[in-house]
Amino acid sequence: MGGLFRRLSFTLFVLVVLASGMHGPQAKQKSGEDPPLKIGFLMDSLKVERWQTDLDAFQKRAKELGAEVLVETAEGDDALQFEQAYKLLNSGIKALVIVAHDTNEAVRIVASARAKNVPVLSYDRLIRNSNIDFFVGADGQAIGELQASALVKLAPGGNYMLIGGSPTDLTAKLLRAGQMKILKPLIDRGDIKILADVWARDWKPVEAYTHTIEMIEASGGNITAIVASDDGTAGGAIQALQDHNLAGKVLVSGQDADLAAIIRILDGTQTMTVYKPVGSEARQAAETAVSLAKGESIRSSTFIPNGNRNVPAFFVTPVVVTKDNVMQTVIKDGFQNLDTIQKSLPPEKWPK
Repeated sequence: MGGLFRRLSFTLFVLVVLASGMHGPQAKQKSGEDPPLKIGFLMDSLKVERWQTDLDAFQKRAKELGAEVLVETAEGDDALQFEQAYKLLNSGIKALVIVAHDTNEAVRIVASARAKNVPVLSYDRLIRNSNIDFFVGADGQAIGELQASALVKLAPGGNYMLIGGSPTDLTAKLLRAGQMKILKPLIDRGDIKILADVWARDWKPVEAYTHTIEMIEASGGNITAIVASDDGTAGGAIQALQDHNLAGKVLVSGQDADLAAIIRILDGTQTMTVYKPVGSEARQAAETAVSLAKGESIRSSTFIPNGNRNVPAFFVTPVVVTKDNVMQTVIKDGFQNLDTIQKSLPPEKWPK
């Protein structure tokens, strides 16, 4: 019995040693690794080209900084966006980035995040009257000024139509304020007449199409320019113009430098767009979100009032894009692909 007991004890000892040798170091390595920093990203929609570009650049930069991005997209549903926020806030995120569908409704999301001590970065669309920690985007009013100025330069008089974005989006209102800053003196002088001042719910091109059809019929097609607030609404308006053989005869503005818009500009049916260096904007947002998640202090010399306080901000510089500088702007930056553009147009319309 004594020998058998000693053999069993030795066997048990060997098994314990082998087990500790196999699992001990691995367990130690795993416990020594810090879990990735989780950042929540609430998107309004990914159906618009530019938002997918933003997300790709944001995720890439966040990953480089050791962060994991948890993404939710609401596709224009405020109730769903709130539910998604609740889900993210209970998943262990350390910072929340929001592209709000309705900037007024998003105030609830910010309050929920603050209740859990999760800092909030408002991305591209400023959430007013809330305790957000940072804003990254462009100056909407400045973009509106660029849009109107580009059209007024070509047509300082005539019948103008204004197509704004979503009436629930503060950015759409800022764009309109910038547009009117340029147009109002000419309106007051009687040089420009506003035929219609309308809004496109959820920035939908079909809304812009419908409004433009109505105005074409009401004015007999006597429209000089359409101040469209983004490339989606510009596309809807231009489709309506094409249906009435007016495309290329009416000036049309835009924003975002979408591929379809760049092709329309080179084809002569859209006058201009405003390019915001989205890659730079998204990377800055990712870096800021990671810093917020780590509890680091962020210095900023730029601020934007949101009705509650002056919020630290980072602004990208918008650039006017016309057929004359496509190569020097969106293609040079790699934002759009030259081969793709060339495949969509005859050689005589390729950018130079």
